[in-house]
Amino acid sequence: MRNKDILLGLVLTVLVLAWGYLAPETRTLDLQGAALATAATLPLIARRRWPIPVLAVHVALSTAYNTLDYPHDALMPPALVALYTVISTGNRIWGTTAAAVTCVIVLAVRAIDDQALGIDALSTLGWLVAAIVLGKHARQRNANHAKQTRQQVTEERLRIARDLHDLLAHTITTIRVQASVAAHLTTDTTQPLDRDTVARTLNTITDACDQARTELRSTVEVLRDPMPVLPNITDLGSLVRAVGIDITFDNSGTRRPLPPHVEIAAYRIVQESLTNIVKHSNATTATVHLDYGADMLTVTVSDNGTNPGDSDGHGIIGMTERARTIDGTLTIHTDNGFTITAHLPTGQS
Repeated sequence: MRNKDILLGLVLTVLVLAWGYLAPETRTLDLQGAALATAATLPLIARRRWPIPVLAVHVALSTAYNTLDYPHDALMPPALVALYTVISTGNRIWGTTAAAVTCVIVLAVRAIDDQALGIDALSTLGWLVAAIVLGKHARQRNANHAKQTRQQVTEERLRIARDLHDLLAHTITTIRVQASVAAHLTTDTTQPLDRDTVARTLNTITDACDQARTELRSTVEVLRDPMPVLPNITDLGSLVRAVGIDITFDNSGTRRPLPPHVEIAAYRIVQESLTNIVKHSNATTATVHLDYGADMLTVTVSDNGTNPGDSDGHGIIGMTERARTIDGTLTIHTDNGFTITAHLPTGQS
């Protein structure tokens, strides 16, 4: 039970008893009446855990209370709270049924007591309708909040999945390329063993593993730390060095720090693009260009390959989704090679 619900139940119980003693209508609140009023009100402390049983108990006891001509209006506040709770926390069918049954019973008791449905009965109906409307509004608000929470969780899962895909795909591709080079150098009997080249190749593999471990740790820390250290476009040089083909890296415009989400998106798009080039394009050269506009960062990655790349795989889909998450766009051109262009709004002007 929540402390607020316990406090509410106790406060309403005191209010009901004070109301019954201080404002008697036809019959003064005696020990029997006080016991009925307390038993009808105090269960509200469990209203969130068992909303329908609490409402049922209240309606049954308040019916006996009102039939004995104790002050009727005293039990109206707990009745409204119980009804509101059922409507706001229960499912729609149970809530509608409970509201209808409650209104019928309350109005029937009023009609029997007053010998007719007069102004007091209409006033009571108005309060019940108000509780129902407020309960429906609260239920809709809670449903919208739950939907937004689920959407945020889904988006976060997709983002982490994209990060892991980009990171592992690039690292594995780099290790594969460099390992192939090392294997060729050490097994080629027609050429003398170039130890320096083999050492550089193995060092590249070591650096790729270290970088992957660092980025993987940062990605996992997103689940624990709201301010993890994530890669950005200042780290693109390490990607260019690790790929293993001839890559030109340049930029235009005024280079400046950008919002973190833009930096991360640009880094991941370049990373996945280079991975696709090595794995699919049969390219020998590639170019990575960053254009710093007034309110837009344009990322262009092109190569001279003959294969369109992983156009049907997760890489292109992931890059497109990554651009869209920050209201950007990503286009692909296959004329004279393979070119990916991402327009990423920076929110700066």
